[in-house]
Amino acid sequence: MSNLFQKFYSQNKFLLVIVVPVVLLSLWLLASVYLTSQAERIIFNNQVSWAPIPAYGYKLDFVKNSRGENLSFWFFENEYSDEVILYLHGNTGRLAYFFPELIKEANILSPAYPGYHESEGKPSVDSVYETAFLAYEWLVQKKGFPENKITILGHSLGGSPAIYLASKKPQAKQLVLINTFSSIQSLCFRQYSILCVFSGSIFNSAEQAKEVLLPVRHFAYSGDLDIPFEENQKLFQFFTKSKDKKFFVLSGYTHAYPNFDQILPEL
Repeated sequence: MSNLFQKFYSQNKFLLVIVVPVVLLSLWLLASVYLTSQAERIIFNNQVSWAPIPAYGYKLDFVKNSRGENLSFWFFENEYSDEVILYLHGNTGRLAYFFPELIKEANILSPAYPGYHESEGKPSVDSVYETAFLAYEWLVQKKGFPENKITILGHSLGGSPAIYLASKKPQAKQLVLINTFSSIQSLCFRQYSILCVFSGSIFNSAEQAKEVLLPVRHFAYSGDLDIPFEENQKLFQFFTKSKDKKFFVLSGYTHAYPNFDQILPEL
């Protein structure tokens, strides 16, 4: 048996040593590239459209992005406050549960990314980031809010555009994160290991967190089944330039319905 193997090896040495590894490597690269190309589609596969909620008194406005698409902006006025919260929603869209809670503290602006709610177009990393940037500018230029009165709040996937915006707007009041992640690649590695190697540019919150100077208030539910609690802990370590950062462990509730009794006192 040993002699047969040696004979086979000597006759097919080039095939075994060179061709087979190259073929396997090529297949791995193709699989990785394919998964990366599908990543954004997979990320946005749970879009929903919530019904309008006039009982909370929102005002609807539309702002065009760089592609000429109309973006839906919901603005909730609090006549007793000069503070404003820019709420950047997660992958399931704007959660109605957030508005009656947040309106207790401040005015609220909630933009919808392309493809969500009344917003036109299709979502992508760039279009989500642009939506956050346009919303901030809308608050400053159209509504006249001073930057130091703007709290940037990101929930779940919304944590990534919130961190991106915070890294670009050092004059804002603070950054608030709820149940978010360090990067899509990090989440992917937990399930698909090395196949995720090419997805590093997709919502890389950790890399942008390094440039955030704002105060950071990071809340994470320890029993989260959607985004692992450890992802929040990992992300928090990257806020190296913020001189005022705090991490809070949320108790009770779920990923989509955080405990605002713990969150609001810190805003």
